[in-house]
Amino acid sequence: MGSSMARSTSLVLSAVLAVSVLASPVVAETKRYKIGRSVDGRPIRVVERGHSSSSTKVLVVGTIHGNERAGVAVIKRLRRTRALKGIHLFLIRTANPDGTRAGTRQNGRGVDLNRNFKHRWKAIGERWDTYYSGPRPWSEPETRAIRDFVLDVQPRITIYYHQAMSLVTKIGGRKDRRIQRRYARIVDLPLRKLWRPGTATRWQNKRLGRTTPFVVELPGGAMSSQEVRRHARAVRTIARMVR
Repeated sequence: MGSSMARSTSLVLSAVLAVSVLASPVVAETKRYKIGRSVDGRPIRVVERGHSSSSTKVLVVGTIHGNERAGVAVIKRLRRTRALKGIHLFLIRTANPDGTRAGTRQNGRGVDLNRNFKHRWKAIGERWDTYYSGPRPWSEPETRAIRDFVLDVQPRITIYYHQAMSLVTKIGGRKDRRIQRRYARIVDLPLRKLWRPGTATRWQNKRLGRTTPFVVELPGGAMSSQEVRRHARAVRTIARMVR
């Protein structure tokens, strides 16, 4: 009788343990790694946050022009907030570490990285001119690093922060506009078309079929903590829309 009860108790405990393991929440993971280096050899780093079961990928780039740094605060905020179930966030503080260090729009060779992507690229200016597009598409290690990473990850949504036009760019079809419109409403910025040659968003929209890349042009200067929270909330909201 005693051995029979012991076996029954053991079976019950095993069943409870199995159910507990199955029902336990998936632990969020944070990974940090390098995806490339700048002209001057500084690393371009990614912080990846999400659960092992996450299938929806969202990329957020804090700055691509080194003197437009307000978006970095949003990246920092997103690093600290709770991971979203079903979402993988890829957070790049800066795609232009040399320009960020020097406080220049351009990278270490005087190239505007957001005119150096291949789609509709055209020769603009000379070194250190505001919109100098480089000698050819993909001439810069930073744009090649972003290109290779985007093609590898294939994010469903990509946001690039800029300054200081105070708007959200309109690009892509109806589904994309729905996502961009929602972001714009949350942060109280207008939704506008803004076409420029050789940009990251135009290349990505052309190169990848199922993707929504867009630019958020923040106001000039540093953002308040309330504004930073609002933009971080907008990122999380649109990520849930495509989950």
